[in-house]
Amino acid sequence: MDIKLWLVGLLKLIAAFGIIAICYLHFWFWNAVSYFDEVDSESSIYDFIVVGAGSAGAVVSSRLSENGSYSVLLVEAGGYPAQLVNIPLISGILPSTPFSWNYQTEPQQFGHAASVGRRSIWPRGKVIGGSSILNFLLYVRGNKHDYDHWAALGNEGWSYEDVLPFFKKSEKNTGRFIDEEFHGKEGCVTVEDRAWKSNLPQAFIDAGLELGFHHIDINGHNQTGFTTPQLTTQHGARCSTYSAFLKNTHKRPNLKVITFAQVQKVLIDESKQAYGIQYKRRGELITTIAAKEIILSAGAIETPKILMLSGVGPREHLEQHKIKVQVDRRVGENLQDHIYVPLTPLVHNDSSASLVNPLNLMAWWDYIVHGAGQYSSNGVDGMAFKSSKNCEPDWPDIQLHFLSYSVASDHGICVRHLMGLEEKAWKEIFEPLSHEDTASIFATLVRPKSRGWIRLHSADPSHQPIIDPQYYSNPHDIQVMLEALRFAQETLNTTAMKKHLRLHNAQNPYCHNFPVDSEAYLECLIQHMSATLHHPVGSCKMGPSTDPDAVVDPQLRVYGIKGLRVADASVMPVIPNGNINAPVIMIGEKAAHMILEYHRSGSDQKPMQLDSLTFAQKIGDEL
Repeated sequence: MDIKLWLVGLLKLIAAFGIIAICYLHFWFWNAVSYFDEVDSESSIYDFIVVGAGSAGAVVSSRLSENGSYSVLLVEAGGYPAQLVNIPLISGILPSTPFSWNYQTEPQQFGHAASVGRRSIWPRGKVIGGSSILNFLLYVRGNKHDYDHWAALGNEGWSYEDVLPFFKKSEKNTGRFIDEEFHGKEGCVTVEDRAWKSNLPQAFIDAGLELGFHHIDINGHNQTGFTTPQLTTQHGARCSTYSAFLKNTHKRPNLKVITFAQVQKVLIDESKQAYGIQYKRRGELITTIAAKEIILSAGAIETPKILMLSGVGPREHLEQHKIKVQVDRRVGENLQDHIYVPLTPLVHNDSSASLVNPLNLMAWWDYIVHGAGQYSSNGVDGMAFKSSKNCEPDWPDIQLHFLSYSVASDHGICVRHLMGLEEKAWKEIFEPLSHEDTASIFATLVRPKSRGWIRLHSADPSHQPIIDPQYYSNPHDIQVMLEALRFAQETLNTTAMKKHLRLHNAQNPYCHNFPVDSEAYLECLIQHMSATLHHPVGSCKMGPSTDPDAVVDPQLRVYGIKGLRVADASVMPVIPNGNINAPVIMIGEKAAHMILEYHRSGSDQKPMQLDSLTFAQKIGDEL
């Protein structure tokens, strides 16, 4: 074995464990300051209460508190992020830190056969900034037809023409290769071109040109084609919704942020008015009142859980757990996610393409001083979209992610567990290459027809919910994934890509009974090697009053409950084409705008305005 490769591998191990250790130390000690903050009981009434400080909640609370006449309480189950999370290259390590909920799904019948217990690992952000702290920083909005479809389903105000201004409002795009008319320049979220330059991104673009596609801005006029994706970074450092919307709001006297506070339920009175929340902090149950509205932005898993604990959900399920039914709605249904199959491991033909070498001190200098170089990269060197054979030409249902690393790249420390791979998969496919430079192409299904669900495990708020995405329960998804894998193979087999990469050991050990590249072989790969891109949405579906499956209306108000809205990924009726962080930020922007307009309009149907006597009565009821 090459001693240099062995040493580099050892340093990678030390660095990965060091990063995890520092995050835990930060969690335990630095966050102790906020954990032991006293909650001001004299300020237990606010105009707005926002539950969850993630990709949408941070936006909603920041925008509402821009109006100095409103008081806003932001309640978050986690704490503040460590500075280390801002290094893009360590994104794959972050789900192993205490900043994640680390959910697990139920065993999957049609996929995940090479995963431990056939379960999928679902890390979601439990931290100020939510999953924008953990994600891979990709700025992808989805397709214009996604939002026109939302509007066609009866969601007035959610067409592409309606939502584009809110995408642009949050965006500060500094890129050079963009369709200017589709992008914002003055927003809070900085979006940049990749600062790390290597030969692989250009090879991927050249592969697309070789296959007859164009090099495009996937957030511009047309989504079909190849690109080097833009990142939500500022000078090479992660630009999360914490840093973009909350970090500099500490001087606002009308915005209160409470960390390490897990919401138990929304309080609803006999008139079906949501008037407050109950949360647990340091073992104490605390009640806080909202004079105007409560906005749930806890994400596609925690938001339906909180609603069901509050009595809003499927009647039979709530009664099973002896929860008083306030409104019978299909909360937790319509769950969707993006799933992929990796074409991996790909081996570099030369080591100059290596993503990271801890011995390279110049790379550290380049990042620390200039915000550039290897450490400013998230490892995703290319992205492509195309339509399957039965799909509309510019509403693609297939996405490729080209990554300059694989499960083997971190020696099995984090990415392996993020995929949930069992020991056999690691030992036979990846471990032999843990000292090599490897890469991957993810064949991704972006418009799945399969639908899953979320249920309460019990009426105890401390229990994680039961999650079953029902991957591949609709056979259509397998057929599209077969085409996606073929597309990934075609891309790898171009002259442009073969100069740099080759597929190692084309025969997957789980599928040795089938001829390589046969349809049966690819179906076997789908069954065994599928994994999630961690994009759960749809569990509190938005829809018109005529939709029996809808939980919220197009104004994001919960049906049957006054003064309660949902603003996060759970409201998406159909998952958009692409990584979901940008769409969730857009939902936060649009939600805040609708809320402010509603209370500015002088509507006679506004939620209650609590005086001190009513407040005392409400607190007394809860005590």
